[in-house]
Amino acid sequence: MTTVARPKKLTAALAVPGTEEKVTELVVVHDPEKCTGCGQCMIGCAYKHYKTFDKSFALCYVYENPEKPGSFVQAGCSHCVYPMCLASCPKEAIYKDERGIVRISPLMCVGCGTCQVACPIGIPRLDEERRVFVKCDFCDGDVPMCVQMCSPGALQLMPRREAAEYVRKLRARDAAKGRG
Repeated sequence: MTTVARPKKLTAALAVPGTEEKVTELVVVHDPEKCTGCGQCMIGCAYKHYKTFDKSFALCYVYENPEKPGSFVQAGCSHCVYPMCLASCPKEAIYKDERGIVRISPLMCVGCGTCQVACPIGIPRLDEERRVFVKCDFCDGDVPMCVQMCSPGALQLMPRREAAEYVRKLRARDAAKGRG
C-alpha cells in the first residue's frame, strides 16, 4: 500500500470552472464511524482562537446523532463556493480571501446574525464579548487545530476533489450497513 503525501497547509485557491469564484483547495472531512465524541477537536479550536479549554468557544462542533445514540456528527464551515453567509451580510463584513477561506471581518460585523440564519448549517456564532459573529477561519491556512487534535482520526484534511470521492465511499459504506 502506498502512502499519498497530503498537503500540510493551504497555498492557493482553486478556480471553480465556468465561474469567477475560488474555493479552498483543502477541506476537513469527518468520518462518523471513527468519531468517539471526545471533543478534542473543539478544545483545540477553542484554545487556538481564544486561549481557553472551554468547548463553548469552539468554531467547530460535535453533536451526538439523535437517531443513533453513541454516534457523532461534526459540523464546521465548508468555505462554500457560493457562501450564503457572504451573500446575506448587509454590511459586507464577510468575504473570501485569496486562498478561498470565507472570513468575517470583526471591524465590519454589526452582530445582526443574518449570516447564521443564511448558513445552511448555522455555523457562524455570536461572540458575546465582542458582539460580532465568528466562524472557522481554517486556522489561517495551516493544518486546522481540529484535525491536529483528533486522536481517533475522524477528521482528515484532504484535497477537495479527493474529499468528494472519500465522502462517496463513506456514504456507500453506511448504505451497505443499512445506515444510509
